[in-house]
Amino acid sequence: MMLDRRKFLGFSGALAVSAAIPAGAAEKPRIAPRPIPGTDETLPVVGLGNSASFREQDLETAANLLDIFARHGGGYVDVGGVSRIAVGTILRSQGSSERYFLANYVDSRNESALASEARRLSKAQGKQSLDLVHIRDIAAFRENHSLFRMLKEEGLVRYIGIARSGEDGFSTIAELIKDGLVDFIQVNYSLLEPLAGDHLLPLAADSGVAVSINRPFINGRYFDVIKGQSLPPWAADFECDSWAQFSLKFIIANTAVNCVLTETANPKHAEDNLGAGYGALPDAATRVKMQEFISNL
Repeated sequence: MMLDRRKFLGFSGALAVSAAIPAGAAEKPRIAPRPIPGTDETLPVVGLGNSASFREQDLETAANLLDIFARHGGGYVDVGGVSRIAVGTILRSQGSSERYFLANYVDSRNESALASEARRLSKAQGKQSLDLVHIRDIAAFRENHSLFRMLKEEGLVRYIGIARSGEDGFSTIAELIKDGLVDFIQVNYSLLEPLAGDHLLPLAADSGVAVSINRPFINGRYFDVIKGQSLPPWAADFECDSWAQFSLKFIIANTAVNCVLTETANPKHAEDNLGAGYGALPDAATRVKMQEFISNL
């Protein structure tokens, strides 16, 4: 899909936007990026989901968001559909494609179509090979696994995996992990949806599978739960400055998690989310306390 020329030219001014570190974050150590299992490559603990600014081809806002994440050491960006081209356009124009880890969604059609799509996206994103391709259809991934493995063998893709939201897919994702078919999984896990932490995330960690997390705010439902509430005073014990960071730090404190994806088109929200990547993390006892606190609201 071609990008609108006006939109393409309009984003150029955003490249010079200066994104300040969140208030107080400069005084806190940044949480170390976590290694992709079995490699020396690391990922920052807070990533950027498939933002509406990407999907709507608002390249000025998208460029600003990417710049903010880069200034915080961020790099993982989730892209699907037209977002794959929109983000690629920005990164190629900046000459910064290799700075970012792009997680692409692709179709599982046939070998020639899949390879052609991978080559097209690599060119659009300014990469020699795609960082990660994943799909949401678990059955299709298993059925067509040889096609995805082929992408890796031909050097078109570095990692492959599955991305889902919803507990109904956890058991089948676990089987993919046990069968050694995935390098990455992306699943939902948060204070309001903690089930993945019981078995799936430990299994991924023990099996050398990288984990990214979606729905940290349950598409906004989390903020409905805490609306009108003040942060508990003990949130300061793990250097938490906002309700968004309260959820994100709970997730990041699980060491099986490589990266939690925050989906926003608001630069101020992006700054706040990235603040969760600084300072202390809650210990196990505190994480239980956090869950109890949210459950009682």
